[in-house]
Amino acid sequence: MRATFFVCGKYFLLRGKLPNMKFYALKNSILLPLLLVALWTPPTYAEQATQPPSLETVFELELADETPVAFQSLAQMDELVQLGMPALALRLLNQEQQNQPIYSSEWYAFERKRITLLSALEDWQGMIERIDVLLHEADSAHQISIHITRWFSTQQIMARLRLGQAEQALAQLRTLLWQSSRANLDLNYSDMVALWRRLVIRAYLAMNADHDAQIALLRYQHDYSRDHRNLNMDWRLLQARSLLRTGRAEETMALLVDSPLHIAQALRLLAGLRAHPDKAGQYAQQAQTSLGQEKMNAGEIWAYRYVLYQAYLSQEKLSAATEVLKELLVQREAHAFMGEEFNVSSDNLWQLYQSIGRALGNRSKLLLGDDLAWYKKAGELQKKNQTVEALSLYAVLAFNAHDIEKKQTAHKEIVALLANDKNGLELVNQLYLHTTKITSLKSLPLEVRYSLLDYALSKSDTKLAVRLMQSVRQPPQGQEVFAWEMRKARVMILEGAYAQGEAVLATTVKQTEQISPAQLDQFLQVIFDLQAVGRHVQVLVLLNSLKPEWLDQALHRELFFWKAESYAALEQYERAAWSYLKSAQLADETEVPMWAQSARFNAAGVLVKSRLYDDARLIYNGLMPVTASDSRKAAIRQQLQHIRLLRNAEKNRSDEH
Repeated sequence: MRATFFVCGKYFLLRGKLPNMKFYALKNSILLPLLLVALWTPPTYAEQATQPPSLETVFELELADETPVAFQSLAQMDELVQLGMPALALRLLNQEQQNQPIYSSEWYAFERKRITLLSALEDWQGMIERIDVLLHEADSAHQISIHITRWFSTQQIMARLRLGQAEQALAQLRTLLWQSSRANLDLNYSDMVALWRRLVIRAYLAMNADHDAQIALLRYQHDYSRDHRNLNMDWRLLQARSLLRTGRAEETMALLVDSPLHIAQALRLLAGLRAHPDKAGQYAQQAQTSLGQEKMNAGEIWAYRYVLYQAYLSQEKLSAATEVLKELLVQREAHAFMGEEFNVSSDNLWQLYQSIGRALGNRSKLLLGDDLAWYKKAGELQKKNQTVEALSLYAVLAFNAHDIEKKQTAHKEIVALLANDKNGLELVNQLYLHTTKITSLKSLPLEVRYSLLDYALSKSDTKLAVRLMQSVRQPPQGQEVFAWEMRKARVMILEGAYAQGEAVLATTVKQTEQISPAQLDQFLQVIFDLQAVGRHVQVLVLLNSLKPEWLDQALHRELFFWKAESYAALEQYERAAWSYLKSAQLADETEVPMWAQSARFNAAGVLVKSRLYDDARLIYNGLMPVTASDSRKAAIRQQLQHIRLLRNAEKNRSDEH
């Protein structure tokens, strides 16, 4: 019995080896709980050593009948984010907010928590869009106070700064300051106004408006000279950034010398590097030491790496600089922690590679235009594991080769080398989709686009995946057409383009003369996705398009079961019962007893929904003698009792009439 349990468990896990897997789609149906109740019994101590504990854990969790996580308080939302469940936090917040009178103070409290959750998730665009809706609806009729409006506006401004929208942020800040002035708000001592004025300085710095930033800093310092709350570390950091921008590095070092904050220390190291470039090695060592500390957030790590990157550039250690720059690009969203103006781009990395490549080409006496010589030299370096040097020569070729084919080949080699990095796909994405050097996807070799597609799928970025799919018309070299078409269909369905995905499936099946079991499995994976989104009519049409000669008895058994699932979802219960029982019959013939029992149990369930109580009772009674598990027998008895209750209810209604 227990051996059968693991066979069934493995079957379902194998059937669900891609995203949206059928295993999870089944977990809320009748089938899986029945299999689990019927088959699971605690293993003996000796058996525990030979059975896969991970499977036991999975199935025990499915058996557990625990109350779902419920909303407790707004503070619980922060706890869920810390536990790595931000989506659950937002779901609970949405559910509980519906219980509050719309636009009431309680309702706005939930909106405020939503914005803080989005901020914790760094969903800056989501924050901007949500606040746009709120501010559009914010008027006296909706019971929103001026204080709530200002708070939401401030959060939106900070989100804009994080996205690099400094001009929009500045325009919004000017409006807020003007409105506050008109309302006779105390401009000197209002904490909110002080924050806005600091944000104005941040916007100027992000826009490289150094003169305006300096004037705003002086005015701020004058207005708040007696208010130490607003001459805080945030203010000192803004002052340090402005001093750095205007070449006053020594003053920056003095300003931050006593601050223990990592961001202040990183700025101090950067100032020291600019004031004393001859000591770049010492500052690089200090940055390395700081990076070895524990309990630093992503922004603090980014800041010290930026110092290290600048120190390597100052020392002309370009190869070392490229390695640090790759890390900075992968975590580029963290740059605003140090300051919006401290940014790096993919263009910086391309430029570094080309600088290294040209210098190497000069030393090797390579002439621009002699594409073959450059390509051969890059290949030699690649074989010697001199990756940075090889990448650099390929980068020169990729943008300067006379031969188009050599350009394309160079890009392929760059992608192949970067793919070996820990964050290889992310680096490829940064270099090719976030640069001014690449203007069109169609100008890239197919292999590069396939790598970008892999990245998009790994990040569940279906919009990018669809865009990339549309730019290619053929599968990668070595990949069969059928697998490629299944992948294309799945991407379309994940993006919500159901009809287009279904058309790809239908066309592929129609054009296929022979199909392998592996290909059928790929096809079924996409079918399961369609079932998960309720496209059951289309699922039945597609399953019926499979040619009978492609299917052995085991596959016929499976298809009857999956068809039954869709019939049941469409409330065509008689057809569902027939398909379940056909699946059970074929399982009997191939001696798969647990499949047969589960299919019969499901058949009885849909017969009850169809009010065919006698047929359902016969099936349940037939299952009782072949069921060894007490828990499963109890489940069957419960279903039989349910039938008696339904019969009696119908009889009572009939007697009343």
